[in-house]
Amino acid sequence: MGELLLNTPKRKQLLKDGRPVSTRCQILGRGAYGTVFKAIYRDRSVAVKIIRAQATSTLHNESHLMNLQHRNIVRLLKLESAVEFGLVIMECPRGQCLQRIVDTLALPLMHRVLITLDVVAALRYCHSQNVLHLDVKPTNILVALGIKSSGVGNFSKVKRSYICKLCDFGSSIEMGELCARQDPTNANGTLRYMSPEVLRSDILSEASDIYSLGITMWQLQARRLPYHPLDCNETIAYQVVKHELRPDNYHQLKILALDCPGDSNWNDVMYRGANSSARRNLSLDPSYTAGRGDLKKKCRRNRLALHFDSNGPAPEASACLESAYSNLYKSCWVSAPESRLSSFQLKHELELILSPQK
Repeated sequence: MGELLLNTPKRKQLLKDGRPVSTRCQILGRGAYGTVFKAIYRDRSVAVKIIRAQATSTLHNESHLMNLQHRNIVRLLKLESAVEFGLVIMECPRGQCLQRIVDTLALPLMHRVLITLDVVAALRYCHSQNVLHLDVKPTNILVALGIKSSGVGNFSKVKRSYICKLCDFGSSIEMGELCARQDPTNANGTLRYMSPEVLRSDILSEASDIYSLGITMWQLQARRLPYHPLDCNETIAYQVVKHELRPDNYHQLKILALDCPGDSNWNDVMYRGANSSARRNLSLDPSYTAGRGDLKKKCRRNRLALHFDSNGPAPEASACLESAYSNLYKSCWVSAPESRLSSFQLKHELELILSPQK
């Protein structure tokens, strides 16, 4: 119930007419160029993104996922296009996007590190295949729940019941491919996570993805929308490029918020109270029901907490380890791409943080 059956006639109809009329179809998420629905394809549960054909670049970018097969990347099963619409059919693991988890739980440092290591592994693989993702953020990281998984690398004794998968390659490019971004505020990707070189339309590299991951790491710790006091994307882009504004510079953000009358009230600083239109819900939890009641929130929090306390509560991180984590994301978002940590260096430093918590 609530799932599209993607047989051949139905796919042809979707390619012609776009999103289904039925209100019973379960929507997993909405983006600028299309909507994601829960569906059945070849007797398996999948997610299908229906994209308007005018967004030809998005369909082209999604095709980069076709040859990528990695445990930390959502698998693309089929891509079809027609005159009016295109279909992107992907695996649909049981779980939630990282954004919803951050909205619900304060993640212990150990899990923030494990999540980041999963994303680093996905990016390292993408980069080895000459693909840049260019839209790394919590809404594009799916946390598949209920999967018994060991830690990474030398940390096989660290047990957990989830694995993270990078998704949404609608902004991806092949390395060396021209990426015209005449107006950064209308570009593919998400401005609050874009590196200075992306905003300037410069030549891009692996470092551009590392920058976005650094912003994401900060968000996992702070649980706030990047640059949360500001609504004006033009202001954010200018300040990031010209004055090296970063989301942890609360003093500068407060001054800018006071100078920009259209921006958010500084007192509205908690992430869950920030501009909700600036984030998308790509929850892949079929049991999730939207609701604001305290009981529903508590139940959802308790259900999620089970996956992040599978072996009892994670050990509390020391101030020293939290500081090390902060220093890492700051090393990822320096302005000069060549001065940022490489994915190999980031992986190594994250593993050092994890070592005392084994």
